[in-house]
Amino acid sequence: MTRGEQQQVDAGDGGDPFVRQVVWLVDRAGGKESLARATGNRVSVRTLDNWVRGTYPRAAVTGAVRDLDAWARAHAEGYPAAAGAPRLVESCGPARTPAAVPAAVPPAPERPPVPSRSRWTPLALVGGAAAIVVLTAAVTVPVTLAVATGDPAVDPVQAAQVEPAPTAVPVVGVLPSQGDGRLYEETTGSIGANTFSDPRALTDNALGIPADTTVVVRCRYYSPVLPSVVPDGFWYLVDSEEWAGRWSPSNSFMNGDVPGGETLHNTDFDVPVCR
Repeated sequence: MTRGEQQQVDAGDGGDPFVRQVVWLVDRAGGKESLARATGNRVSVRTLDNWVRGTYPRAAVTGAVRDLDAWARAHAEGYPAAAGAPRLVESCGPARTPAAVPAAVPPAPERPPVPSRSRWTPLALVGGAAAIVVLTAAVTVPVTLAVATGDPAVDPVQAAQVEPAPTAVPVVGVLPSQGDGRLYEETTGSIGANTFSDPRALTDNALGIPADTTVVVRCRYYSPVLPSVVPDGFWYLVDSEEWAGRWSPSNSFMNGDVPGGETLHNTDFDVPVCR
């Protein structure tokens, strides 16, 4: 282990089994850059840097964790026993403390058509608007209030529409997490972006990406379960910093559009479909 990596572990949680396993893989490969190259960029240098410091996914076993684990089993002789820790997928946060799976939310009644929009703006940004929370017997689901900002003649408060609570689809199988081996830069719009651990069940949306923030994404996945992601219905798999392995709606990003200008792209179709 290099001196810098040792300092990072000391600053984080050097006794954490997940951190020990990542540090062993980094050391065996000759550094984070070497490990990222050896894995075909399945895990980025920035993600490895966060994991070495103890900042790793604790709400879900993400695609990046599964990919590095699969690569290590095939190519890293001595893994996992040599590090004196369980496999990455076994020592990750949720693997040690499984999170409860939220119950599905029943579909809400259909709403009137929403005016055409440029970028969705939460009513929290319009003076005096309050958040609305829909409670069910098994789960609490926040309902987004949105207004269309593309037409200056429309009163934004009168144009507000309550989105129906989305119906979470059954989670079947492992989410695809591979693109074409490259990472693509995408920048959030003026209101930032929510992230979820699973775009099918809309679980764990507590970690948002701030406005005007550039992240890298691996691939896109189709899941139109949330009305506000329509018409495209795509989600990006983020691979940056604390959001690595989480999913965010593609229309929360600029996708090459000019900040403050007209919305032309809800999805960057250069980003490959996840497989």
